[in-house]
Amino acid sequence: MQEVQQVLVAYDRSDMSQEALKRAISVARKKEAQLIVVHVIEPLFVQSPYAKSVDEDEIRQKLSAQIDDLNKEAQVEYMLFVESGEAAGLITLTAKKTQADLLVIGSNSKENVESEHFGSTTLKIIQHTHIPVLIVKNRIQTIYQHMLSPTNLTEHSKESILFANTLFTKPTRKYLYAFDTVDKLQAMTYHFSEEEAEGLKEIKTSDAQIALENFVEELGGGEMALIDYTASINENLLDYIKQENADLLVLGSKGVGNLNSFVFVSTE
Repeated sequence: MQEVQQVLVAYDRSDMSQEALKRAISVARKKEAQLIVVHVIEPLFVQSPYAKSVDEDEIRQKLSAQIDDLNKEAQVEYMLFVESGEAAGLITLTAKKTQADLLVIGSNSKENVESEHFGSTTLKIIQHTHIPVLIVKNRIQTIYQHMLSPTNLTEHSKESILFANTLFTKPTRKYLYAFDTVDKLQAMTYHFSEEEAEGLKEIKTSDAQIALENFVEELGGGEMALIDYTASINENLLDYIKQENADLLVLGSKGVGNLNSFVFVSTE
């Protein structure tokens, strides 16, 4: 697993981006990595004759003061980039130019109009980057305590979990595997008796349990949970995740062009 040497954080001065900066500082300090902060000045959604010209030097000074204040205890070395244009594209480009090993970004409210109608910056970044992304959704109170990892037992999923384990060494770990089972419609379609359908369910459950146990053993152990689904795997997983007392969610993700990225989400 690649060492984390460059941590990039997207900072727009919102409350949640400040929390993302705090977490990025914490990771950079622990890994003895360089911190890279990028701030993007986006064009106005609606042009206005009353808008004043942007003073990038003034913005840079204010940003530096805010970063220094949040970084005064850790004293992590950092670089600051101030760019103008479309946020998702410029953040992704900065990650590529700086050869960042981890991108940290805050997730804003669902009530955000731009996110509702045009797709959130966070989603666009996940789709277009191949590096691990940590999405911060809540306020920083302590180190992560409980990590939940939904998995499909693939090598890509294993890589994402191993990377998370290098970043966050303290939390308890639970692995969640959702597997398909035999539902009533399938039983009717293939003329299974109730007894035959139940027997197939038991076989599938046993196979899934063994596969999950082998997977978790290779990762060094942890709690395990199985979900058998018959309709929507996403709904079943989401229902389970909502009920869990986890503060870190680890997911493997495939971006566009078959580029792989890892997604780490601090849960609300």
